[in-house]
Amino acid sequence: MVEYIPVPDPRQLLAPLLACLPLAFASSRPPPALLALLSPVLRQRVQLLGSGSTSSPETWLRLLCWGPRNGAELERIVGEGEESFEPHPVSGEIEIPDDITITYKRFDAETLRSCLPLDEFELTVLYVWCPTDQEGGGPGWRVAEVLPLDALKDEEDTWVGSIEQANKVVQELAPKEASKAAEPSAKAVASRQEQDEADKDDEDDYWAQYDNVQSRTPANGAANMAQPQSNGHGGEQMSDTAYYSQYSNVQPALDNDDPTVDKNDIGDTSLDGSTLDDIFKRQMENIIHQHKAESQSKPSNEERGRQPADSDIPLSHPRPASASSSNRSDAISKLEYSAECQSASEMAIRQHISTNVKSMFRLARASGISRAEYQAMITRELDVLEMMEHDDD
Repeated sequence: MVEYIPVPDPRQLLAPLLACLPLAFASSRPPPALLALLSPVLRQRVQLLGSGSTSSPETWLRLLCWGPRNGAELERIVGEGEESFEPHPVSGEIEIPDDITITYKRFDAETLRSCLPLDEFELTVLYVWCPTDQEGGGPGWRVAEVLPLDALKDEEDTWVGSIEQANKVVQELAPKEASKAAEPSAKAVASRQEQDEADKDDEDDYWAQYDNVQSRTPANGAANMAQPQSNGHGGEQMSDTAYYSQYSNVQPALDNDDPTVDKNDIGDTSLDGSTLDDIFKRQMENIIHQHKAESQSKPSNEERGRQPADSDIPLSHPRPASASSSNRSDAISKLEYSAECQSASEMAIRQHISTNVKSMFRLARASGISRAEYQAMITRELDVLEMMEHDDD
């Protein structure tokens, strides 16, 4: 069913629009009567961007067209021709000329525009047909753009004199546009097919090279991979079952049990997988034993200068002898011993106390207590603890 689109009435459409244009210099916000005349897209543009202050040099009048140059020219035309926009003293309406030539242009199946040039006002008003516009009062012609008079001079040949001609032009251009759009897509499909075939050939060549290489496992005396052979029927390739079955005799490189290796030629090994673990355990036991012995009896001055005896099992990472004096070596040993003796429970207690202090500070800050007041409370409690400690003594 073809939709009926009425011819735009210049007097009914242009009179309320022209009456609202001079108000841009008196108010920073567009009047509500103007918003009902605009298309949904232009209405959103003016509502969102046309809420500036009166001190701004730019007005919402520039938002009625999409180009910044046209917006500045539109503001100049309306500002200099305020007398042209005054209503008639008798009728109280703005006089609209009778010789307005209306042209049409359909951009697609849903977008139809009409052009109404106004020579006396030096303006060109573009309207778009809106079949569904609840905010504007139902279907009708809405303002798509307000331009200077010469803004569409380069596009005059694309506008026609009736709605039927505009529809006919779109129908004639549709097959041409479809063929133009199909040509790049067909070329792209052909190019993609050629690329897929080239990639497939490259992939076949890549995997075919493994059939022509006689592979060996890294192990000594490993079994050779069988090279695929033809089945003898005129050079034809063997079946898939025969082809894949020849790989069942391949010895994996990471498999320790190689049937082709003579195990009698291999001697016994002393490595059983836990040798390193045993060495580390014995080293740690030796270190703990030395620390216990030092804690029970302090070494004498003669023993300090004497070189310690070698342990049963040498350390994996021996430390060089210190070049410092004996007193300094003794101090370093004590520090190392005290650091190693610090238990995990002590660290956990310290961390628990630190966490509680931070948590109490967050709680105090959430309740409105300042940092200085919180610090004073903590200091006061510490003083109380000190007094209690003296009382216990």
